[in-house]
Amino acid sequence: MRDLNLKATEYFEAVARLSSVTKAAEELGISPSAVSQQLSLLEAQLGVKLFRREKGRLVLTLDGDRLFQTTTQAFSAIRNARSAVSFQRDRRNFVVRVSPSFGVRWLGPRVGAFAAENEDWNIRIDATPDFTAFEVDASGA
Repeated sequence: MRDLNLKATEYFEAVARLSSVTKAAEELGISPSAVSQQLSLLEAQLGVKLFRREKGRLVLTLDGDRLFQTTTQAFSAIRNARSAVSFQRDRRNFVVRVSPSFGVRWLGPRVGAFAAENEDWNIRIDATPDFTAFEVDASGA
């Protein structure tokens, strides 16, 4: 992996997925010439052609298709993980420790409405009869 140009690989994946250097450049927020330059560098590094032009459009070669199948899965997994991390980071955490009877009789019937109105909150209720160790989080963190 050390010698693999990840930036060029990212640009390649975008071009292959969108079938367009221009659209990939727009998605990546860079110029089409920068994308083309990275594609050339990647082809030189790998020693194969990744695209061929057919009737004015880019078509993956067999080697390009092999690389695309792997890179699109990898970058998709990375984008999904980034989204999950960002989503979790953006959520507000609300942890409340209550007695089991209070949790069941009073808080339980009300927390559903609060959760529905505050979807960006991560709510956790720790119903325990032991209130002696407040500094210890029930999650073990």
